Amino acid sequence: MTGLEAVLWDMDGTLIDSEPAWIRAQGVLAKRFGCKWTHADALALVGSTMEQTVRALQDAGVELDEVAVQSALQEDVLAEMHRGLVWRPGALEIMRELCRAGIRQAIVTTSPNTLAQVVVDALADEVTLATVITGDDVACGKPHPEPYLLAASRLGVDITHCVAIEDSPIGLTAAVASGACAIGVPHDTELEEAMDRTIWPTLARRGVRDLCELIGARE
Repeated sequence: MTGLEAVLWDMDGTLIDSEPAWIRAQGVLAKRFGCKWTHADALALVGSTMEQTVRALQDAGVELDEVAVQSALQEDVLAEMHRGLVWRPGALEIMRELCRAGIRQAIVTTSPNTLAQVVVDALADEVTLATVITGDDVACGKPHPEPYLLAASRLGVDITHCVAIEDSPIGLTAAVASGACAIGVPHDTELEEAMDRTIWPTLARRGVRDLCELIGARE
């Protein structure tokens, strides 16, 4: 084991508190078509691909094609993000520390490039990302491990030497399946304890040393 080589970050709900924006956008669209759409319906989609979200809304009665549903959701969420990003507790602090330590970082998200770029731009002055994997880059989104495996491939590192940090059951499933050292930090949804992942209640007061210890424990 060569130690920690990269940290792979989920975006929505892990780096930024954007899930409320997605939930509101879904609710607005469902209301427009008089559909029944509950908070539980929205929470069930946390971490899902855009295709899965679009299909769920169409099944609920949103009478728009896939492109139109996706565009409506993205426009609402993008407008909310441009009004200001809300960072999850401890996320920026760890990212800055990793940057100072020379450990590469990547974003691995199911969101499209347009939304991920807002976060990349917000980080640019303090944190340089080695790569960004979005829902536009993969054939199979989370819970499939492809997004994480693609990130490791682009970085030229062994996925087992990477930490992947997620907030949702769907994302955590992808992280575990990829072979990464998976950390779950629950936000809007509960995460189950298991031997194949580590659950932290928050990223606050966590740092590079904590991440390195988790990789070291896999030896």
